[in-house]
Amino acid sequence: MSHRALIAAALVFIIAALCFAPSISATNAPSGLQATAGTGYIDLSWQTVPGADYYYLYRGNGDGMTPVANLTAPITAYHDGDVDEGVNYLYYVTAWDNGTQSAPSNTISVTVLSEDEDSVILPVLAIVLSVIAIQVCVVMLLYFFKQKTQIK
Repeated sequence: MSHRALIAAALVFIIAALCFAPSISATNAPSGLQATAGTGYIDLSWQTVPGADYYYLYRGNGDGMTPVANLTAPITAYHDGDVDEGVNYLYYVTAWDNGTQSAPSNTISVTVLSEDEDSVILPVLAIVLSVIAIQVCVVMLLYFFKQKTQIK
């Protein structure tokens, strides 16, 4: 076989491989991972990766990362309610396309909010003080009314 024939066959093979190869666009890492922490939960969201079939969400706390969710595209959000109040967690997400996993997204650190004990005490204290103030006003009005009726 001549060199020209070998080069032509190689070019045909390369062009065919490029045309019929599976899409690898999901090997792009997801971007824009964001989180909102609440009392006892964390809501996460990220940008869509074109061509992704699945997203794997990973969570850790410094001792390593473990998968917590496998989400079918186009879902790009997750509500993590399996967290402990006051604990700091790390998260990242990867995209999967045709069995190929992308690099991890940006890693974020989120602390779950704790329910404040003051949130119950302050409203109750305000109600108790209001009731006491009303009682003092009623007692003062009765006292002045009694004083006024005794003078006449």
